[in-house]
Amino acid sequence: MTHPRYLIVGASGVLGSRLHAAIGDHAVVTYCSHAIPGGVRFDAATMRLSDVVLRGREPFSHAFLMQGVTNIDACARDPAGTREVNVKATCRVIDDLVEHGVTPVFASSDAVFGGERGSWTEDDLPHPILTYGRQKLEVEDYLAAKNSPWLVARLAKVVGTRRSGDILEEWMEKLDAGAPIRCATDQVFSPVHVADAVQALMRLAAGAHSGVFNVGGPAAVTRLELLRTLIEEVRKYRAPSSQVITCSLRDFAFAEARPLDTSMSPVKLQAALGAVCRDMKAACEQAAAVRYAELSGAQQAAAPAARA
Repeated sequence: MTHPRYLIVGASGVLGSRLHAAIGDHAVVTYCSHAIPGGVRFDAATMRLSDVVLRGREPFSHAFLMQGVTNIDACARDPAGTREVNVKATCRVIDDLVEHGVTPVFASSDAVFGGERGSWTEDDLPHPILTYGRQKLEVEDYLAAKNSPWLVARLAKVVGTRRSGDILEEWMEKLDAGAPIRCATDQVFSPVHVADAVQALMRLAAGAHSGVFNVGGPAAVTRLELLRTLIEEVRKYRAPSSQVITCSLRDFAFAEARPLDTSMSPVKLQAALGAVCRDMKAACEQAAAVRYAELSGAQQAAAPAARA
């Protein structure tokens, strides 16, 4: 059986590395500043994908575009500089892919929505209030003008990443330390487990789907609801004493005001792939089980050494 060949541009990040692990040997991967064993160094700001990767290789069916500046505040503080990477360089990559008959799969964001309401669908008109969201939308529009196949995956907040600034692990660190947790009550989103996001991307590509797809969890939750769900799961292993301090998202000192409701409808993705994304109770259950199983194992391993 012939397997499709994939290219992952920017495979050193959290999602890109997980996608690489799932695809395995059927993917060629690039990195910019963080080397990957077997990867190809590619700086989209100064290099052309045609010269570095595409020429002289067997053809790819799809290329997952994961590269770019993803820090929202960094984009707000340097809109021109980050646009060079997130928009101009990405559009050059898209041009090279299209020229070589490769379908681009662009990792966009729920940040393309303004946040004044929720349950956004793929047919709703985006109107981002964040610089990062405007950059993502500019690339989406560039793709939409192409006459060749393309995919856009609007990713919600990704959880379950572990040791990568994941919100669940960050909260569990504070719960274990008994540290207070400030949590917004007015932020609504559709978090997605990283493994489910990877499966959605792979299945969209394998099924030759095209167009825009929301890739988020099956239900909208508030940030506070997500925290409370996690605390319930942590209580199966220990008794957290952290004080939860509720506040507004507007109380945090971000470089730009964040959209309040970026929850997205999962209907189109479910129609295309079936139920692919777990709910946040299952995500929190898994995160707590993995963390406390590891901690318990480390404690048991340390006990004989301490007695010796």
